[in-house]
Amino acid sequence: MNSWLSFLLPDDEYREKKTLYFLSEGSIILLLFLSGVFIINRYIPRLQIDLEFSIFIAIWIFIGYVFLRYIISGMEYTDISTDGTYKSKLKVIIIKSCGFVMIFNLVYSVFILPNSISEWFEIIAVSIIGGLILFLLDYISLKKSYKKNKVLL
Repeated sequence: MNSWLSFLLPDDEYREKKTLYFLSEGSIILLLFLSGVFIINRYIPRLQIDLEFSIFIAIWIFIGYVFLRYIISGMEYTDISTDGTYKSKLKVIIIKSCGFVMIFNLVYSVFILPNSISEWFEIIAVSIIGGLILFLLDYISLKKSYKKNKVLL
């Protein structure tokens, strides 16, 4: 089936179907959240929620839910089923995360040159935290995919 959403979906039929499930689940959670915000703003005058804040949270609830469900599902790495491929992919993930930290620091220092040592530490800390988050998300996805593919063999 062709849709304007098709370019966002994977080519694999199983992954496409699961991704559509995740998008549908996220949409229902988003609908419930927005209904709750509407009811609170309309019928509980003492508890008013800022419109911009509620929209910001709604967007991140949807994106976060779909993204985390996709990662935890273990369908990102379909070709990882042996110890050798698992270890080689883990090395790639480590290199990618370290590369992110280095590139982030380089690009950031090109656009904004820190004036003090404390600003340098802040930039380095932010890049390291970003690299760790990237590593953890990829590692969790790899581990789940590996376990799932091992069971299937």
